[in-house]
Amino acid sequence: MANTFATMLRALWWVQLLRGILAIVFGILAIVAPAAALTGIAIAYGIYALLDGISVITYAIEGRSRETAWGWLLVQGVISVLAGLTVLIFPVFAGAVGGLIVLWTIVFYALMHGIAGVRSVWGGTAGGRLLRILGESLTIVLGVLLAILIFLVPDVTVLSLVWIVGIYAIVFGILLVATALQVRTRVHTGVQRTV
Repeated sequence: MANTFATMLRALWWVQLLRGILAIVFGILAIVAPAAALTGIAIAYGIYALLDGISVITYAIEGRSRETAWGWLLVQGVISVLAGLTVLIFPVFAGAVGGLIVLWTIVFYALMHGIAGVRSVWGGTAGGRLLRILGESLTIVLGVLLAILIFLVPDVTVLSLVWIVGIYAIVFGILLVATALQVRTRVHTGVQRTV
C-alpha cells in the first residue's frame, strides 16, 4: 500500500508543485490586496451555495414522489440559493461579515477555553499550578484584547486575519514546492539509475 502511494506521488509530483505555486500566489494576493482576497473567498462561496441550492431544489422537485421530506429539501435548497445570491450581490459585505464571524469564534473559544482551563487547574492537584494558571489567563487576555480590537477597528482586525492566512499560504506553498521538487529530483535520479 505504501509502495503504491509512493509511486503515485512520484508520478504526480507536478500536482504538488501546482498546489504550492497557487498557494504562494494566493498568499501574496492576500497580503498585497487583503480586501480583494476576502471578496474572492466570498464570491467562491456564493457560487458554491448557488449551485448547491439549485441541485438540491432539482433533487427535491424530481424526488417529491419518493421522498417524504422533499419539502424540507426544497426549503434547504431555497435558503442555499438565497445565501449564494446575497453573497454574489454583496461580496465585500459578505467577506467582511464572514471574517468577523471567524474572529468572534476565536474570541469565544479563547475566553471559554481560558476560563475552563483556570477552573480545571484551580481544582486540580497536578504540579506547576501557577504557570498553568498564567498560561490559561493569557488565553483569556487574548480573547479580551481581540474582542476590544473587533469593537474598535473591525476592518483592520479582519484584514489582519487575511494577512495571517496569506502568510500561512505562502509558507505552506513554499513547503509544497520544495516537496514537489524533491520528489521530482528523486524520480529523475531513479530513472537514470534504471537506464
